Amino acid sequence: MHFFFCNKRFIFLLKADLRFVTIFFLLSSVKLELLWRILHNMGKIIMAKKKIILSIMVSVDGYVCAINGSISLLQQYYQEFIPAGTELIYPSDCGAVLLGRKTYEQYPKEVESLLKRGQKLIVASRQNMEALSGVIRIKGDLPLALKKVQAQLKCNIWIAGGPSIINQLTSVNSVDEIRLTTVPVQLGGGKPLFDTDLKAPNVSLTEVQQYGGLTHSVWQKK
Repeated sequence: MHFFFCNKRFIFLLKADLRFVTIFFLLSSVKLELLWRILHNMGKIIMAKKKIILSIMVSVDGYVCAINGSISLLQQYYQEFIPAGTELIYPSDCGAVLLGRKTYEQYPKEVESLLKRGQKLIVASRQNMEALSGVIRIKGDLPLALKKVQAQLKCNIWIAGGPSIINQLTSVNSVDEIRLTTVPVQLGGGKPLFDTDLKAPNVSLTEVQQYGGLTHSVWQKK
């Protein structure tokens, strides 16, 4: 009887151990599956396509600067209406900035400020030019040259201007996202954001927000 009782106890303990092992492996499988999903999603984020982003101020009548290239009036109204602690123009998700040669030469203080922020600077110019250390110069077919640089830098690129550079890219739908900050002022003339003689970008509106008197809209490439 004692032997039989011991066997029964042994069988009971063995079954309990087997249940514990089964639960342990089930939990381990759940944990492994969860870990796999986390790593998989991280991989998708890392491998996500990097974007070409246009972020710029524009007047209510569609101009990005005066005829002489000045944006002082737009900046004045932007500073007047922007809520404290808000930044709409400088995209925080971009690691590099694209400028045309004229914009690069016309705004040396802004260029220096961008470099101090740790931004990689790309200048599109068909002409030879003097450039600060670390500035990347591209020429030729702009959309193709920009793709090659982006493949090396592996980051989002902000198109800061000027209008010629913007239209070379938007007219062939090479801009992934357009972020417009519309300032409540009419310039009455100047350089328009988009050249009406060229093909308009194929985009759809995805977001609109008001910031004081400013309107911030986001457009995604279709």
